[in-house]
Amino acid sequence: MKDLKNIFIGKTPVNFNDDDIFGSEVVIDGENFYKISNINSMRPFFMSIVSPYNHWLFISSNGALSAGRKDNDNALFPYYTDDKITESHDITGSKSVFHITSGDSSSLWEPFKVSAISPYKITRNLYKNLRGTKILFEEINHELGLEYSYQWNVSDKFGFIRKSLLKNNNSDSLNIRILDGIQNILPWGVEFYTQNSTSNLVDAYKRSELVKNSGLGMFAMSAILVDKAEPSEALKTNIAWSIGLASSKKLLSSIQVERFIRTGNVSEELDIKAEKGAYLL
Repeated sequence: MKDLKNIFIGKTPVNFNDDDIFGSEVVIDGENFYKISNINSMRPFFMSIVSPYNHWLFISSNGALSAGRKDNDNALFPYYTDDKITESHDITGSKSVFHITSGDSSSLWEPFKVSAISPYKITRNLYKNLRGTKILFEEINHELGLEYSYQWNVSDKFGFIRKSLLKNNNSDSLNIRILDGIQNILPWGVEFYTQNSTSNLVDAYKRSELVKNSGLGMFAMSAILVDKAEPSEALKTNIAWSIGLASSKKLLSSIQVERFIRTGNVSEELDIKAEKGAYLL
């Protein structure tokens, strides 16, 4: 039964994609990377990237991560133990959904969706440069003829940089509606102990705002959580912005992700309160 790759339930083919795992050294844009092919056939494992500045980033091979600058009191994504980070793959880190139309047919593709089965024949590969400063995730959809990848690296001036690329290997043009970005961005001012002990209260104080003309997302607290009966304003904010798809709608939360999956449509979010922050195009 090992050679059986497709099982049909009704009219929907289900692919288990249980392919051989192997490693190799490759060159991408003139830089040496170590590649693990068919990473989805492995159990999730934990990695980190190094920085010559004060960045820190810990990431699971399923894409869930924690990252920040200086220490765990300055996290941009929640700082948890590795098992909790790995389990948060659906709500923390990268999120991508594609509605693809070709002629009269339409398809829904969610790259890197953690599931034992997939409606497509896919290949997932993981790359890390030999310096340990970049990590790249790649999913190849052999049935749709598409490749999607995203990469994490760091910059002292700009913070954490996520680069994403969608490649069409078909000879024909495709119409694609895209939802792409990051989820569970922390506001400034949330300390490690506060996030781990009172995360529900932290959510209640979150406020995410969009600067419409620039597409800048700001993630702040309505007030700093303190035990003393005195005002404590949050006077700083974490920010996110993008280059590319300049005319796209911006989402500041994950509230409309399911709506996009069902319909392919969303309404731009300008001011979101009491929800986990996100920056989605």
